[in-house]
Parts: sequence; structure tokens; C-alpha cells
Amino acid sequence: MGETYLTKAGLEKLHAEQKGLLRQKRELTEEVSRAAAMGDLRENSEYHAARERLQHVAKRLVELDEKLTHVRLIDGLEVKAGEARVGVQVTLEDAQTKERFGYLLVGDEEADPQHGTLSIASPLGKALLGKKPGEQVTLTLPRGAAHYRLVTVERPRG
Repeated sequence: MGETYLTKAGLEKLHAEQKGLLRQKRELTEEVSRAAAMGDLRENSEYHAARERLQHVAKRLVELDEKLTHVRLIDGLEVKAGEARVGVQVTLEDAQTKERFGYLLVGDEEADPQHGTLSIASPLGKALLGKKPGEQVTLTLPRGAAHYRLVTVERPRG
């Protein structure tokens, strides 16, 4: 697995999720034990439901452990000036409508385009990487190509 790029806020969110899942894992383990003590496990729906939830929690904990092992904070990350990279704020202009919009380029874990964060692994994020202000970006979509101009690249104010 590669690096997990996160802001400090994103790291805190993952730690909080991990803490909550660890608490949930303890509770589910107790629930599985209680349900197992009820007898015949073949027809014990409480046991099977608790065990399934426990497996989901354990799987997510493994994913979080892997991500947290490879965290790289993007707050204050040294990036080449004037170039679209993880941790920078970009402003784009739609070549057709001239509408402008911006994103903070982040890792997958914090991506939420509706709230202004875009994953560097997304099609648009990949197309932006390494671009400089004034350069054109073309994104191939199922409905056709979308053309954008990279207007600004700047460090977010923090």
C-alpha cells in the first residue's frame, strides 16, 4: 500500500473512527460470547448477526491500521511552487462555460468534491497533477471530453 495523504483534521477523524471501532469490537466480542452461550449455534441468529458485524469491524480496523501506518500529513508538506500537487488549492475554469471552481487536492480518505476536496487518484485529480497555472486540462468522460484551464495553484491558508 502506498502513502495515505491526510490533513491534520483527516488524521484526527481516522483516529476517532479507530477508537470507536475498537470500543465496538469489544462490545461485539462480548455479544458474540453471550450469544454463543445460548446453545445451538446453527439456529442462533443473534450469534450469527453479532459475528458478522464483528467481522466487518475487524476488517475496517485492519484497513485503518494500514492507512495510519503510512500517513503523510499534507499540512505544510513541501511542494514545488506553482504546480498542482497533493495539499494545494487549485482553481479551475471550465473552458466552455467560463465557470470557476476550486478544490483542495487530497488523498482518497478525505475526498469530498461536494465540499471542495478532490482526490489525487480521481480522474480529474490525476489530470491536474504536475500542471501549472495557465495550462489546459482535458478530462475524458462518458458524455465526451471536458476542458478546463488551471487558473491558480496555491498553498491553502491555514
